[in-house]
Parts: sequence; structure tokens; C-alpha cells
Amino acid sequence: MMKIQCAECGRSFIWSDDMPLQGKCPEQDCEWRYDVQEEMKKAAEKKAQAMQKDLVLCPHCQKPLNSRWTLCPHCGDVVVGRLSFSRKHLFILGLTVLVILSLIYRFWS
Repeated sequence: MMKIQCAECGRSFIWSDDMPLQGKCPEQDCEWRYDVQEEMKKAAEKKAQAMQKDLVLCPHCQKPLNSRWTLCPHCGDVVVGRLSFSRKHLFILGLTVLVILSLIYRFWS
């Protein structure tokens, strides 16, 4: 079974296995002809486009992720939006910030 929507009149109908693969729209005044194989291709393309919109990829390894703010299970990088950082670099950055803040506090007081 498959739902097909007429391109001319806009009416939807359900195609079942006992119907022909190619045929005329069930609406009396409509002359549009359907092709089940073509309609299946269109439905698959729509579904693939919808999945591509929802798919989040790691900026480093290009493998799928659950969220844009996470630790990538494939490469181990920390993903922050469209950026990825290795844990080693984040540790060095955090350590540098703490050293600078401690120096500012020491000389400011």
C-alpha cells in the first residue's frame, strides 16, 4: 500500500498491490496518470532529504552524532556547534586561562 497524491487535482488515494502499476487518477474529471515506481522514487527522495536535515555530523571525522554539543564517540573530540576540539587542546587552554587569571589576581591585589 502506498499513498499517492495527484499532481493535477491534488486528490490523494491509496494504491494497493492489486491495482495496476500505472493508471489513471481515480477522480472522474482528472486525466493525470500515475506511475507507482516514479512515486516510490519521489517518496524515497523526500524521506532522504528530511533525514539529511536532521543529521548532525562531527566536524572532524564526519560521522553521525546525537547532538551539536557532545563528545564524539568515534574520534573522541569535543564538538561545540560547528567546531571540534581535542580534549588535549581543551585541557591546555583551560590550564592557560587559569594561569593567566591567577597572575592577574596576584598582581592586581
